[in-house]
Amino acid sequence: MKSPKMSPDVLYVPLYLRSFNIGEKIILTLLIFVSAIAVGSIPLVLSLTGTPEQTTTTIYSSEAELWRILGERK
Repeated sequence: MKSPKMSPDVLYVPLYLRSFNIGEKIILTLLIFVSAIAVGSIPLVLSLTGTPEQTTTTIYSSEAELWRILGERK
C-alpha cells in the first residue's frame, strides 16, 4: 500500500497519500458508515433505556408561600 508519491523507505504513509485498491476502498467506506451509524444511534439508545425523568421542583409564586413551606409564620 505504498504510494508512488513516497519513497520506499518510508514506514508510515498518511491515508490521503495512499493508493487503495477497490476492496480496501469498500472496507474503508463500510467502516466509516458503520461508525457513523453507531455514534449517531447513541442518543436514541440512551433515550430508550428507560431512565427515569428528572423530578421537577415547584416554583413558588411568592416569598410568603416559600416561608410557609419552610415552617415560618408571619
